[in-house]
Amino acid sequence: MPESMQLLKCPACGGPLAPPTGESTMSCPYCKSSVVVPESLRMQKKTASAPQTDIFSGIDTNAMVGFGTQWGEVVQLAQNGNKAEAVKKYMALTGNNESSATYTVDHLARSQFVQSSTQSVQQMYAPMMAQANETVKSVTRMSMWIGCGITAFVMFIILITMLPVLIGVFASLTTLFK
Repeated sequence: MPESMQLLKCPACGGPLAPPTGESTMSCPYCKSSVVVPESLRMQKKTASAPQTDIFSGIDTNAMVGFGTQWGEVVQLAQNGNKAEAVKKYMALTGNNESSATYTVDHLARSQFVQSSTQSVQQMYAPMMAQANETVKSVTRMSMWIGCGITAFVMFIILITMLPVLIGVFASLTTLFK
């Protein structure tokens, strides 16, 4: 039976449970009772025998949060062509082996980043955002005029269509009250 088809129900509340990988017990997320996972439903931890398909697989990215400047140095070294130093820093930073580090550094070297030492992100995008804002304003203004024009045209057509009816109603009312 495929792993996704295995079903475990909480004995206390009957809620569906997804057995955690490699665990023999778990807590029900609905009623918080402890549940023993039967051995036949325990999922085995996946081994790392498969080739690495993602450049970030095997890396604890949460542990890297504090290493932002060091990560930036790795990226900068890779993009400046100093791949050997970038591989060394990457291995020290992540604990990965040399082949994984070389693979990642090669991909980092081929990626394109816009680096501007004289302008911040806000300074680079401010003119673009101002231009987009003006475009939105002019399009909104134009659409308001078009909307008002269409409404006025429709009202005029209704008035022309209803005018003979209104004249007839007033004529019959005036003859009725004379």
